[in-house]
Amino acid sequence: MRTTLSIVIALVASLLGTGLLWYGGGHALFELGRFGAEGASGYALIVALGCVLLAGAAVTVRWSAIGVIAAGAVHVLFSMVGIVVPFRPGDSVSSPTTQLLGGLYDLDAGLATGGYYFVAFGGGLLIGVALLGVGILARRGRVTALARVLSAVGGVLALGAAGWTFATGGDFYHRTFQVLNWDAGVAIMLLVASLVFGVLIAPSGRSAIGAWIAGGVLSLLGVVLLVADPVAYAGLPPQLLASLPVLGWSGTILAVGMTLLGLALGITLRPVDDLAAAPTASVAPAATAPDAAAQDAAAGSV
Repeated sequence: MRTTLSIVIALVASLLGTGLLWYGGGHALFELGRFGAEGASGYALIVALGCVLLAGAAVTVRWSAIGVIAAGAVHVLFSMVGIVVPFRPGDSVSSPTTQLLGGLYDLDAGLATGGYYFVAFGGGLLIGVALLGVGILARRGRVTALARVLSAVGGVLALGAAGWTFATGGDFYHRTFQVLNWDAGVAIMLLVASLVFGVLIAPSGRSAIGAWIAGGVLSLLGVVLLVADPVAYAGLPPQLLASLPVLGWSGTILAVGMTLLGLALGITLRPVDDLAAAPTASVAPAATAPDAAAQDAAAGSV
């Protein structure tokens, strides 16, 4: 029953959180372009709510890892198909992912736009590989010192892999959806960068330290970029100026960070395996030895 509830909650919370993230992020960027940061602030609350739901989906690893593995597989599959399948609308070539996102324009343009950003900038891949990696390695046994070290080092290095993914994702978005020149090399690099991130954050399934580190830094950065007026960092290089507003106001960075924090909390709260009590249980027969000796002595006296 616990496993079933974990799967249902993880999938539903992940789906709803992603939908709110797309809707709020897409509309926030629309308003940002028209009215500036003040006009987009209302949609930032919707983005934040979506991120909280994504974190809630990740927390379910506390009860069962199957739920986050299932949710992670959905994120990876959906985003990967949208990235590796060429997007050439002039030749009527597109993936099921881009077809679905294109169809959402009839329902809500902001929702569809947020979805394109989520896939193209690598947010969906990072969330998916984090859920998969941590979920697969999640165990209930006692944590060793080596596991803690590997997790901490992985969490620090994962920040670099996340930056690599976001930078490559910005290039992929520009080439694919702005210039309409899908590039296989950039697509593969985006997948490799996200895979490296997943490998580095996976040890957090044994010790949550790495997820706490990477999740805390990305969440803090995501909050700052979600509420900061892009004018504040106008002096940065053009490449960053083209990506940071999108990554910030779409909620992509915050969503990845909050997912990691949810995983960290879930792993931290997981109970220790009952096998840890085995040494104590093995002492129990020895504890009865004095009683047996007393009974033998009593029998001899009779």
